[in-house]
Amino acid sequence: MASFFHAYCPEGVNSKYRLIVFDDKKEAFIPLTEFYHDQVNRISESSVIAYLNTLEPFFFWLKYKSYYKARKVSWNDDPEAVKEAVRQYLIEQMHCKIRGRDGHEGVYLTSKSSKTVQLFLSAIKGFYKTMIRLKKYTQANPLIDLEYKDSVSEQPGERGNRPRMPKEAGTEEPLSFRKQTDSYFKIINEEWVPEIIGDWDLPYRIYQAGDTQGWRLRDEVITRFMFETGARISEILELTVGDYRKRSDIHELAATNKGSFKRRIKFIRISPETLKLLIKYVNSERRHFASTQVKFNDLPDGEPLFLSTRGTPYTYSAFYSNWSTITKNAGIKLNPHKARHWFVTSMLRGIYEQSETAAQIEDKKKQLIEYMKWRDPETLSVYEHYYDEQKFRDLHEKLQESYMQREKEYFKSAKQRSVVKTPEILTAFELKSSEEKQDWLNEFFEGMEP
Repeated sequence: MASFFHAYCPEGVNSKYRLIVFDDKKEAFIPLTEFYHDQVNRISESSVIAYLNTLEPFFFWLKYKSYYKARKVSWNDDPEAVKEAVRQYLIEQMHCKIRGRDGHEGVYLTSKSSKTVQLFLSAIKGFYKTMIRLKKYTQANPLIDLEYKDSVSEQPGERGNRPRMPKEAGTEEPLSFRKQTDSYFKIINEEWVPEIIGDWDLPYRIYQAGDTQGWRLRDEVITRFMFETGARISEILELTVGDYRKRSDIHELAATNKGSFKRRIKFIRISPETLKLLIKYVNSERRHFASTQVKFNDLPDGEPLFLSTRGTPYTYSAFYSNWSTITKNAGIKLNPHKARHWFVTSMLRGIYEQSETAAQIEDKKKQLIEYMKWRDPETLSVYEHYYDEQKFRDLHEKLQESYMQREKEYFKSAKQRSVVKTPEILTAFELKSSEEKQDWLNEFFEGMEP
């Protein structure tokens, strides 16, 4: 497939460029050419060439495959367009997972991710730094986290209310001097691996622990939502009375999705038992703390479903505090987000166990992808990969038991014998290649004024 590429100035040809980057039409691509000549005076030649090798496929992709607001993205586009293009490239071409964080986006590598993700992010960030320095890009660097300076204190670990004790005192937690970066896209891990929760009784263990601890009805309903819907805890806490009324099915609620900017673009589905508990909570416990003492049917659409004991919208930090108490006392170390992983793993297991044909499996997998509203359909493939690994482990253990039994029977009934195999003779083939003269390249460089 055609792509961008670079070529050195042929020997004996005078040109102001010692190297030129060409697009797929063999026309000079000056931005990358200028980037090379700027960087080669700052870092080693080999490093700059490595940058070019990872940037050239990106700019080819940008030219033909990028998409932002119904149009292609150009390298000198506005920062938001460039960010979206880089995000798409990381997901589609480098097989990464992207997770939004405060002021930046976390990049998670998967088993399919390119080994040059870090190199690409460094190269594209450096490219825009160069373009800004050369005044060829007049806007803010799209690959920089603009809130970075505000989010990092001048002295790590410094607190406004009291100074840290000296480390010799032994009363402070050691400081973490993890490397910090101002990059907008930050690699979070070596490889993104979904949590495969194989404990099918996990929800019931949590429910039992909650009952033992005397949890509020509100927290029981929220926890059931987590395990039954697969929704993120933030999406559950943002639910309103109107979200329930928007759906025609009495067991469904409209919900936001990450990146939907509060728009209700998906639905979540609960069991009849959880619906009964939800109505009971709204008509009893919630009324006790709400400013308006009305029942479910009379509440305005904009009213949040879940309230704190102060009558304010229930927050994640408040829920997490209660959740941690319950799970800790139950001896279970579990982050709320793992309920989402449990849901996907359970659904995947159900799909394989309840489907009779491969076509049914594929159809149900598509339904699950649509329900979860994953941006990247390959997310399910990652779960499947690890789910299949677990199934293989079970099969492997059974096979090993069978092998051991057969081995014992073999030695009882037959004499040990050795089999000598004649090694294969491999024939080596030499591939010869010849370089063709590229007259067009010589002519091109000769046309560049020294």
